[in-house]
Amino acid sequence: MIKSRRGLIRIISFMSVVVAVLAVWGAVSSYKLSQAKISIQVSNERALTQLGTYLDDISLNLQKCMYCNGEGMLSDLSADLWRSSASAKESLSELTDGNTEISGVYKFLSQVGEYTISLNKRLAQGGNISDEETKNLTKLLEYSQKLSKNVNYLIEQEENGLVDFEEIKSTLQEDEGERLYLGQELNDANQSLQDYPTLIYDGPFSDHIMNKKSSVTDSMQKVTEVQAKDKAANFLEIKSSELYFLTKTQNNMSTYTFYNSDYTVSVTQNGGIVSSFMTNNFVSQIELSYEEAIKKGTEFLNKRGYDNIKESYYSTTDGICTINFSYYEDGITYYTDLIKVSVALDTGKITAFDATGYLMNYHKRTVPKKVKYTLSEGKGLINPTLEVLSFKKAFIPTDWESEEYVYEYRCRDNKDNEVLIYIDPVTGEEKDVLLLLYTDGGILTK
Repeated sequence: MIKSRRGLIRIISFMSVVVAVLAVWGAVSSYKLSQAKISIQVSNERALTQLGTYLDDISLNLQKCMYCNGEGMLSDLSADLWRSSASAKESLSELTDGNTEISGVYKFLSQVGEYTISLNKRLAQGGNISDEETKNLTKLLEYSQKLSKNVNYLIEQEENGLVDFEEIKSTLQEDEGERLYLGQELNDANQSLQDYPTLIYDGPFSDHIMNKKSSVTDSMQKVTEVQAKDKAANFLEIKSSELYFLTKTQNNMSTYTFYNSDYTVSVTQNGGIVSSFMTNNFVSQIELSYEEAIKKGTEFLNKRGYDNIKESYYSTTDGICTINFSYYEDGITYYTDLIKVSVALDTGKITAFDATGYLMNYHKRTVPKKVKYTLSEGKGLINPTLEVLSFKKAFIPTDWESEEYVYEYRCRDNKDNEVLIYIDPVTGEEKDVLLLLYTDGGILTK
């Protein structure tokens, strides 16, 4: 009896251990499954976001291809399109696990890069882009924009928790309630590409790279903290006693930084030049126009010794108009020598100033004396489908931390889109293409 009772206790104890082990195993398995689902979800979200980015890049570069008329520029854009399309296919594959129901999307991504490369080869052999090929580019752009719009809509829905990635492999299924299924949406995008043509084959100025020394202040004598504070106060037209030391930086253009309740201002350690300042400013209502803001900004800069300047592009946010001023001399705009000035559109107060681009890049340049084309002759190198609205001489930054002397042509296509074409006057080569964006917030480039 005792042995039976002990045996029963042992069995119960053993079963308890088994149950506990199973419970732990179940919990661990459930946790691992949960973590796996989270990992898949994160991976899908990343792939979807990347797909949207690559498709946006493809649309942008295809649009730029429409305005190209030279081998070099088209070559660069073709390379960018090839990379973007290949990366987009990888993201799409991760989302769909090779779902054949969206093969049309793969077809588009495969051919878009190859087609532009084939056009580039045609130009390299001395040929021209035909009207039919231009029409194909237009179709590619239209399809790209449609697909990009669909995917960006998906991204927006995913951020709102309305995309079910577990249904990613499903196609043409009925939506359950108001849920949005990714497989269905991608299939819809694929359907929009059914008339994709079978093609026969035969990529705003950004902020300047700051990993170089300042061309203005590097050779200047270092000033003390007290001297720098006096310089800052004089620039802001306040008393030196109203500023307090905040910090100092040690980099390619080291600065002292001061502050008070209204301003934060930085002064270069070499030379004691104010490099930037900003204020906390709330705009109650807009009273000034963009033209009036330019006048305010120009007066501010002139008073502080910046005379040879010219405004270019601007943007307005929350009643603050930020204008890009560039150094301007002898009819040449130096986009690399950039000064940004922000103006409050209620009072006209200067709320921010940044001369970092100017201080890093300004120096005397040598303009090429022997050029193959004049400004007027350079118009003949522009894509004939574009109407040239204006032109000027300029220095623009490159991706190689240098700058180039170019002719800038502001053009318009037959749909009233505006574009900037940059031509090398020595070789006639297209150096860059930028799209102009006119919005309620200002004039931007991309």
